[in-house]
Amino acid sequence: MADKQRTESTSIPQLKMLLLGGVAVVSTVISVVLSQPHFAVASIDSELRLVAGADTALSGPRALVSRQQDNPIAGRLFWNPLTKSWLTDEQAVLMQTAYEIGLADGGAAHGELLQAVLLQETIAGQLGRIGHMTAPVGKRSYGVMQVKVSAARDVLRRHEAFGRFRSDEELIVALMSDDVFNMRIASKFLLHLKNHTHSEDAALVAYNIGLRASRKIAKPTKFKYVVRTRRNLTEVVQHFNQTVGQDLQLAANAG
Repeated sequence: MADKQRTESTSIPQLKMLLLGGVAVVSTVISVVLSQPHFAVASIDSELRLVAGADTALSGPRALVSRQQDNPIAGRLFWNPLTKSWLTDEQAVLMQTAYEIGLADGGAAHGELLQAVLLQETIAGQLGRIGHMTAPVGKRSYGVMQVKVSAARDVLRRHEAFGRFRSDEELIVALMSDDVFNMRIASKFLLHLKNHTHSEDAALVAYNIGLRASRKIAKPTKFKYVVRTRRNLTEVVQHFNQTVGQDLQLAANAG
């Protein structure tokens, strides 16, 4: 009887360790795969859902690869003077999509700000889709906009149309595997922060280090994250949008 009780008492901690280990493995595998350039997320969507046990219908497509086909900006060279490199097709489509999402949520200025944050967080997907690898699973930042689970949960409580996620593991998979979903969550969260702080720069600080910690920053305009994001806006985003607008207009006229 004592042996049976001892076995039962140790089974729960062991199960927790196994589950956490499984999540860590899944997270690591996904992060490695998603860090590859031009990765077609849709191609492993079913595998990701089986691993995570996700059964939530996500809003929007799970990959942007389809948008690269017959897209007038695909194959177009865009120079990023800050990284001194050309944007890939994947990066360009992510930039275009970020603007469209931001525009629908909060107008042109918000769309451009979302693009600037996208560049600051992952250089539009170039740096992969998982951050803070030294932090425990669930405390890291996920996806092209580096969204934390706590931030995503905050948005999901306000916007039920994004779906329901029974576990953080399901949500993490969605944030890493669905770029559109990730950007939509980030857009709503950034709007929430702007409404809360009544300042775009203060909202950027809060996006970077959290709302509570941001209150300790006396001069948000001089905060390094804000300075770099603003630089993205003026030196990359505005030129990109001008060029894309011209290309889309030419494509429309040709059609």
